[in-house]
Amino acid sequence: MKEAISNVFLFNIIIVFVVILIAFFIGSLSYSKAFKVKNKIVEEIEKEGENSKNPKQAYELAEDAITEWLNAGGENGTGIGYRPRTNSITGVRCNGKNGTLVSQSSDYQYCVYMIDTCTSGRESKCGVYYQVTAYMFFDIPIIGDMIQIPVSGETMIFSKIES
Repeated sequence: MKEAISNVFLFNIIIVFVVILIAFFIGSLSYSKAFKVKNKIVEEIEKEGENSKNPKQAYELAEDAITEWLNAGGENGTGIGYRPRTNSITGVRCNGKNGTLVSQSSDYQYCVYMIDTCTSGRESKCGVYYQVTAYMFFDIPIIGDMIQIPVSGETMIFSKIES
């Protein structure tokens, strides 16, 4: 009888260890997806900001490319499959940053803020940059909407060139 109890205890330790490893694996997949989304949004905004004459419209110009890339059922099926915005109750809430929220009409759960450095008194480095926040989600049925870990990044400063 002593050996049976010992085997059950060892089996429970193995089950706990496997569950912890699976949780780390799922967490690393979710984190890498959120990091890819953040990097792609920053990349598209920087590309449009360098090519446009008005960097304050860089997000509006890049929004279609971002949405196409995020769409899981895209034309070619090349989207990453990021979580779409379903409703305002369970979705992310973009608030509390220094800049202006420009991603209000987005179909996906990320936040993009435009920050104008010209109003802060540093006229020598006057320009516009964007701060992007994507979220890492755990798709667990009951607690999946409660766990949202932000992954943030910034674009370079688009300086105003006056000649």
